Amino acid sequence: MSVLYHMQPAFTVDDATLLETDLTTCHLLVLVGRGALSYVVFDPAAGGKFLALKSYNFQPQKLAVADLEMIEQVFDADKLLFTAFRSVLLAFDTANSTLVPEKHYSPQLKKEYMHMAYPEKLQEVVLADILPPPLSVVNIYSADKDLLGFLRKEFSTDRVVHAHSALLQAYPYDFDFRNSEGIAYVAVQRNRFTLTIYSGGKLVNQQEQPYQTGLDVVYHLVNTLRLLSLDEQKVKVKLGGALTSDSLVYQELYKFIPRLEWVQRLPEFQYISKMQEIPGYYFHNLYALALCV
Repeated sequence: MSVLYHMQPAFTVDDATLLETDLTTCHLLVLVGRGALSYVVFDPAAGGKFLALKSYNFQPQKLAVADLEMIEQVFDADKLLFTAFRSVLLAFDTANSTLVPEKHYSPQLKKEYMHMAYPEKLQEVVLADILPPPLSVVNIYSADKDLLGFLRKEFSTDRVVHAHSALLQAYPYDFDFRNSEGIAYVAVQRNRFTLTIYSGGKLVNQQEQPYQTGLDVVYHLVNTLRLLSLDEQKVKVKLGGALTSDSLVYQELYKFIPRLEWVQRLPEFQYISKMQEIPGYYFHNLYALALCV
C-alpha cells in the first residue's frame, strides 16, 4: 500500500493577476523531472507573461511507478491543475535523449536511433521533437509509458516535448550566445546535469551526465571542452538550476572556470514581481517551455 503524503510545493508564486485572468486563454506548462513536478501558467495575450509557478519535490525513486504515485498525490493536492486552460504542454526531464540531424532522420527509425545510444527500457515510449531552423535537428527521447499515459489522460493533451528541446531553443536568446571563445551552458538538476556547448553560434555538443560531487561536473565540463579544442580558461560558462553560490557545484566550478556566470532569465517574457524575487536561473528550463507553445 502506498503511503499518503501531505504534498506541499517547495516553491509557490502567484499574485492577484491570476484571479483576474481568464485562464482559458492561458497555457499550462508542466515539467516532470526525477522526483519533481513543476509548472507555470503562461498568458501569451498579456505580452507573454508568466502568472504563476509551483514546484513540487519528492523523494527520488528508482521505479517510475513510484514517481507516478507521488505525482498522483500532487494532483490530489493541487486543484489548479484541473483548470480548463487553452492548452497543456507536458515536458519530460526524466528521459534519455539523443540528437540526430534532421536531414538524416526517419520517423520509422526513431527507436533504432534511440537504442544506438541507450539500451531499451521496459514500458518505454520513444518520442521525437523536430526543432526548427537554424537548429534543424531532431531530439529523440524515451518516456515511461505509464507516466506519460497518466499525464495525457489527466490533462487531456497530446502535446509533449523533452526539456532539452526547450533549452536548445532558449540559449540563443542569451546575450553571450555568440561569445567568440565559445560558450557552455550547465543546467544542474538533482544528481545530474545537462551540458550544452556552442562555438561560433553553432551547437557542437549536448549531453547529460550524472554527478555526485562538484568535481564531477568540473571534470566532465573541462574534458568535453578540451575534446572540442576549446579552452576552459576562455570559454564562458553559464550555470543554471536551483543552486546558490554556496553550493558545492558552484564552488568547484568557481575554482577552475574563470568566466563563470549564472544563466540569465529569458528576456522575451514578462514575470510577475514575486517571480523576479527568485533568481532567474532557478527555473530557466521551466520558463523555456514557453518557446515550445
